[in-house]
Amino acid sequence: MKKIIFYSLSLFSVAALFTACRKEDNIKLPELTRFPLPLVVKVAGSDQVISAQNPDAFSGKFSVGLYFPNDVPPKKLDVVIMKNDDKGNVKLFKADITTFPTELTITGQQLATLFNAPIVLGDKFDIGVDVTTSTGAKFEAFPAIGNSYASGIAAQPGASTFVRYEAVCQYDPAVYNGSFEVLTDEWGDYHAGDVVQITMIDATRFSFKYLADDPVPIIVTVNPITNAVTVNKQVYGIGYPPGWPYGDISVESVPSVENFVAPCAGTFSVKLKHTVAAGSFGEYKIVLKKV
Repeated sequence: MKKIIFYSLSLFSVAALFTACRKEDNIKLPELTRFPLPLVVKVAGSDQVISAQNPDAFSGKFSVGLYFPNDVPPKKLDVVIMKNDDKGNVKLFKADITTFPTELTITGQQLATLFNAPIVLGDKFDIGVDVTTSTGAKFEAFPAIGNSYASGIAAQPGASTFVRYEAVCQYDPAVYNGSFEVLTDEWGDYHAGDVVQITMIDATRFSFKYLADDPVPIIVTVNPITNAVTVNKQVYGIGYPPGWPYGDISVESVPSVENFVAPCAGTFSVKLKHTVAAGSFGEYKIVLKKV
């Protein structure tokens, strides 16, 4: 019975709503604008980031196209670049693109000239497009107020309305070769100010030695994308004489935010666990800086 009463009341409310409203009272809905969603993506094989150590060498290639290539195309697209998230610092890079997709190349020297300032570590450049529709309406990639285009459209699968090139401290294997000053050695083989030799092995590996008897180089592997480092478990000596009773001593990195290289600063840090067959001596950090 309660359900019947509830449904009756609901139907009464709906009927009253329609009775109270007339079409003359309704404000007309605005016309919908057909918007050609742009697709801006980096081209594989070109530079994906800017090396802060050598920004003039940067050469990034990107493609400007349409997310729905068979839909009504825009009248034109204008490529614009915003620096460091500042909507008051947006520059025109390429105007009047009418062929889709179009591939473009941007260099470090062009970016420095466009913004009248050298590129430094941490600079971010967002590349998007101002869209002029077939009817002449214009939508900005980086408007001074509000979101670009409309909220949520960039969340569609595979959508990309802009690309970012950031000046990062890219790994340079040549930096990690030569004399390094000890800043910290919690293990205690070295004192602050001592000089240790680092040897480059290849594009992603280098080595150094501790002062164990008959030392073996400790191999450090670098992830050149993240600058994180790891050390796989390895023997680095036969012990510390005189009278060392434990046999070979090994070392391996343990997960830590302190495991990294910072090529721009020329530093290297890693937290290592020292072990022998009988057990572990604990975890100790070593930090070195290029002389």
